[in-house]
Amino acid sequence: MDAITAVALSLDNPVLKAAGSLIANEFFYAALILALVFLGEPRNGKRLKILATLAMVLVLGVAIKQAMAQPRPCAGEIWCPADYSFPSTHALVAFTLMIAFLGGKNYAFYLLFALLVSFSRLNTGVHGFIDVAAALPIAVLGYYAADLAWNAAKMGMQQRPGAGGRKGGGAT
Repeated sequence: MDAITAVALSLDNPVLKAAGSLIANEFFYAALILALVFLGEPRNGKRLKILATLAMVLVLGVAIKQAMAQPRPCAGEIWCPADYSFPSTHALVAFTLMIAFLGGKNYAFYLLFALLVSFSRLNTGVHGFIDVAAALPIAVLGYYAADLAWNAAKMGMQQRPGAGGRKGGGAT
């Protein structure tokens, strides 16, 4: 076990454990991510772009997780999730959300959220540091690929005959 994971695991704080348990609940986490998108971004077009990007990056993360097939640090424990460890898809989604708000007035909040999610995955013992650290470059590459695809689709829609642009629906 690496030193960062060991330190995170050694912190036995009830507030951290409670936050980690909430984040580990996939339904709660999905609802929280949706709420953060809708509260943080007022433009419908950008919301749609963020949600499409999150979906694409999540599929990418699950595919990488299946291909790498790395067991979790908690493997064998009754409470341990049954799927693989690398990369942390919770951290991947949080980092992707953070990138979506890069340069915005709320970026610091999304950065702290991504760090809290990543730390919670270490503190609960379901991931090692490499699992959460790898989520960041995957999120960057995934967001970039989604941005290219989004812009290509947007250009294709604008070049179609009779496809007039709608006001207020564009995403950047």
